[in-house]
Amino acid sequence: MKNLLFVLTFFIISSVSAQCISGNCNNGYGVKKYKDGTMYVGEWWNDIPSGQGTVIWADGSIYVGEFIKGMYNGEGTLLTNDAFYVGEFKSDLPEGAGSMFMQNGVYVGEFKEGQMSGKGFFQHQDGTIEESLWQEGKAIGSIFIKRENYILRKE
Repeated sequence: MKNLLFVLTFFIISSVSAQCISGNCNNGYGVKKYKDGTMYVGEWWNDIPSGQGTVIWADGSIYVGEFIKGMYNGEGTLLTNDAFYVGEFKSDLPEGAGSMFMQNGVYVGEFKEGQMSGKGFFQHQDGTIEESLWQEGKAIGSIFIKRENYILRKE
């Protein structure tokens, strides 16, 4: 998720060290390549990614989705070495409904400021599914029901 916070700063700082290699990278649709190997393919407004687009970083991370003023906003998909997220974004962070696939399991539910927050389900690697309200990435409440492959927390 480290790439989420990097986007806006990256586009502002590196725009001077980038080259539009195809199309209109000011106001239109174009492809821009940055010195570090990162590429942006998509819609531009005033030399800033706005609308639909794709960012491909040199480390192989990819974001495909909506941009507003250079930031992830709206529906999108982010693939990094650490996680795969499909859902809603606001200001570069998961916000709203989404699904995140991580090394320790899969979370499907609500996000706030990039964290699991609200109602959601987490499936652990051992197959246990945890239904809970989440706050700042942690399940809240006491365990109400615990079965072999299911945990229900209640406030």
